[in-house]
Amino acid sequence: MAPFKLIFIGFLFLCISKVHAQKHPVFYAGFEGYRHTDFEDNSFGKFSVGSQIYQIKFFAPEIGFDYGGGTLPERTVFGEDFTIQDPRKGLLRQRFKFSVFTLNPKLKFGEEDAYITFSPKYHIGRLIGEAAYLVYSGDNNGYIGVKESEESKIKTSFWSFAIGFEGIQISPRYWFALSIQYTLVDANEVWDAMEFSTEDAFMQSASTSTIGLGLRFYYNPFASKND
Repeated sequence: MAPFKLIFIGFLFLCISKVHAQKHPVFYAGFEGYRHTDFEDNSFGKFSVGSQIYQIKFFAPEIGFDYGGGTLPERTVFGEDFTIQDPRKGLLRQRFKFSVFTLNPKLKFGEEDAYITFSPKYHIGRLIGEAAYLVYSGDNNGYIGVKESEESKIKTSFWSFAIGFEGIQISPRYWFALSIQYTLVDANEVWDAMEFSTEDAFMQSASTSTIGLGLRFYYNPFASKND
C-alpha cells in the first residue's frame, strides 16, 4: 500500500508541474522538536532539508529528506538475585533513528508575507533501532561494559501533519516559517524483533506519535521581480 501512495503523490506532483511550474525552486532547512515523557530528557527531534518545487495559487508542494531520532531513558535491570545491598544487575539502553524521504502537498493561504500553511507529509525510508545491555559491577560501583548489543533496520512509512505560519521575511530571498507538528512515526516496530539472552533485559516500548514544534529557514537564490 505504501509504494502505491508514493507513486500516486509523485504522479500528482508531476502532472501539475506540467501544467504550470514555478520558474525556480525554493530551498529550505529546518528542525522539529517533539515533547514526549517516554524519552530521555522528554524529547526527540529531527532535521530536514528540501525544496518547495513551485506554487500555483494555494498549492505549493515540497520534496525533502528528514533525519531524526531519540533515546529512551536508561532502565536498570534487577534480575533474580535481587538484594537490598546490591540490587542492580545491569543497565538497558535503547535508541532509534530514521532517515526518510518526504512528499508534502503543502497548502498556503494568505498574502506573500503572511501565509497560513497546512502540510500533510508522507515519509518513506528506513528506521534503525539500537539496544545495549551493560553489566553492573558492585565492586566498581558502575557499569563495566556492554554484554550484549542489538541493532535492527527496517523499512518504514508514516504520515505527519503540520499547521503553521510562513512569511517572517528578512529579505525577498530569505524568510522563516513556524509550525505545530504531529508525527505518526512508530519506533516500536524496530524493537519488536530484538531480544537479549538475559530474560530480565526486555525491550521497553514507547509510543512515538506526539506533538511538536517546527522551525524552518527558506532561501530563494533566484529571487527577482518576476519570481
